[in-house]
Amino acid sequence: MKKSLLYLPVLLGLAALACSGTLTGLVSPPVYVCPTPIVNTPVPLPTLPPVPGYPTLIPFPTALPPPTVTPYAIRPPDAFYRGDAVFTRSPQSARFRLMNVYAVNTPVGRTAAVWEIEIRNLSGSVYDVFPAYQSYVSQLVGGAAGIWGATADAAVDAGLSVVYEAVALAPGETRTFTLAGFIPYGTAPDRVTFMLDPNMRPTPPPRLPGSNALVWRTETNPSCGGTIADPPAGVLPPP
Repeated sequence: MKKSLLYLPVLLGLAALACSGTLTGLVSPPVYVCPTPIVNTPVPLPTLPPVPGYPTLIPFPTALPPPTVTPYAIRPPDAFYRGDAVFTRSPQSARFRLMNVYAVNTPVGRTAAVWEIEIRNLSGSVYDVFPAYQSYVSQLVGGAAGIWGATADAAVDAGLSVVYEAVALAPGETRTFTLAGFIPYGTAPDRVTFMLDPNMRPTPPPRLPGSNALVWRTETNPSCGGTIADPPAGVLPPP
């Protein structure tokens, strides 16, 4: 049975920043597009063996249908995979990628999950983002769901030297953010979530740090690899 757990320590500064609306809210749904479409090749017609004593029938040739190209894409509510380049459309276009994720068991009996998110601003305006507030571990291996957010103590326990702060990404700028949060001892992260719109938060509990969720699985994509070229601002290739 899945358990729902909540562990999201939010500093007053983070909450005030989000509520003031100074962070950029991305409202378009995220999408991943495979760089190599899946080609469905038609199966040739079967050839019947001749029957002794009967003439061999030669059927009229039948043209096989041309191969069909199936565009491969992932959209919510389906989860993306670690390494997938996930894009959002205008008015604020960006590219997101979960680069790495792992767990560290400390000698004092605590487990810190560590995850790295790469963000590239594809718009012509500044993108104000606060990954330490907007991102969290949302599911553990085994199925337990919850909200395990980033904390400075978890970063220290994981041996990281990072500073959690809001960042203004210039047009075309790419940054990688390393985050850490405590999860139940001995467990491992299975899903990582990033709330694209931190300015619209649902009111029923549990109180989430935003809306328009981008969710990654921690395993790599089993169906497609690679990354398409960054599209122009506000434009995404089909499908």
